[in-house]
Amino acid sequence: MYKRLLVAVLAILAVPVIAGEFVVRDAYIRGLPPGQTVTAAFMTLDNGLDSDCKLVGASSPLAGSAEVHAHSHHGGTMSMRPVPSLLIPSGELVRLAPGGYHLMLFGVQDGLKDGDEYSIRLLFEGCSEVEIKAPVRSVLSEGDSR
Repeated sequence: MYKRLLVAVLAILAVPVIAGEFVVRDAYIRGLPPGQTVTAAFMTLDNGLDSDCKLVGASSPLAGSAEVHAHSHHGGTMSMRPVPSLLIPSGELVRLAPGGYHLMLFGVQDGLKDGDEYSIRLLFEGCSEVEIKAPVRSVLSEGDSR
């Protein structure tokens, strides 16, 4: 009797506990023409956690500052504006993409080369910060599925 109970308890304990995680996919930094100091970073944020996360900022050694921005359309005019936060609900994907939400990187050093990688630290409210590596991608290759 005790042997069966012990085997059952050990079997339950042997089952791995799979915790969700926050994953960043397909991150890249838009390449710059010479002389430009402002660019954008794009990525997909996959919140596999049990709680919502709010992206409240970012930083990178590549840029003097970084902000979360959104494109909006009003009366046929497209504009870009900073947003204080971006909600990534539990179990959801949020895409930072051209024409939508994105990270603006200001004061970027000149000479970004296609394929070079830079770190970006994503700052969250309600979740741990995440550091990623993002390659530079020419604006001409943004349609590629690399």
